[in-house]
Amino acid sequence: MELRHLRLFCEIVDQRSFSVAAEFMHITQPAASLQVRSLERELGARLLDRSGRDVTPTDAGQVLYRHARQILDLDDEARVEIMDLGELVGGRVTIGASTGPGEHLLPGLIVEFKRDHPGIDLSLRVTDSHEVIDLVLGRELELGVVGAVSGRPELAVAPFARDEIVVVCAPSHRWARAGEIGLDEFLREPLIVQQQGAGIRAVVETALRERGIKPTQLNVLLELGLNESAKHAVMAGAGVTYLSKFAVRSDVRNGMLATVPVTGFQITRDFSIVRSKSRALSKAVEAFLHFLEAQYELL
Repeated sequence: MELRHLRLFCEIVDQRSFSVAAEFMHITQPAASLQVRSLERELGARLLDRSGRDVTPTDAGQVLYRHARQILDLDDEARVEIMDLGELVGGRVTIGASTGPGEHLLPGLIVEFKRDHPGIDLSLRVTDSHEVIDLVLGRELELGVVGAVSGRPELAVAPFARDEIVVVCAPSHRWARAGEIGLDEFLREPLIVQQQGAGIRAVVETALRERGIKPTQLNVLLELGLNESAKHAVMAGAGVTYLSKFAVRSDVRNGMLATVPVTGFQITRDFSIVRSKSRALSKAVEAFLHFLEAQYELL
């Protein structure tokens, strides 16, 4: 069995699609089908069931997937160990982040890290927390920084920064000069929320449930993407929203937004660093991981 065939097979199982897996592997779909057929001939068993909407592994395919993952992990470990025999002078780190840390914390930290490690290339992808975790576990990203962590056992989690979630409104809104607002009044006010999958929305809805408040009790006016779209809708006077304190610092300082103290709405969370437990870390990734872990008391 060739490693490239095993990588393709695992990608098809993970994505449940020949076309998506082929695109990820930079080959055509017919070429992907030929490689899978070659595996099936070699093993004398059908590996994938293509009769439904999604491609799923057969019993034989599940066995191969389990062992193929182990083989590919060992291959990665060998490559990393060989690359790390030399000193840390270069390498590449792929990072994903939810919008809070991805837009307001990581860019400056990446620049700072790059000054001390000029030979290491870093790339940052910003999306919602759920997708970051999926990409880390799917091995498309080496590290992630998110605001809400799922309880998936294959995920290693470390704290990154302590965050506070604050309610904000436009400076022209009546709340900007009203002092502390009661929770009942907050529940009645038109609210802008971020899309499903946004870490901050999951954290707030969980905190409200703990206070006996269902998400359906919120007066949601608009559901708008992630940080910036919600923020600009509030600036335009559409309603109020809740955001990370890191996301609004400059806007509050510049008079574009105002923070609103709300009784019973004291919600804090940790931004967390996530990685796959089964993935070998290069020296470059380890160096950046240790750098991020050291920021917890500094941010």
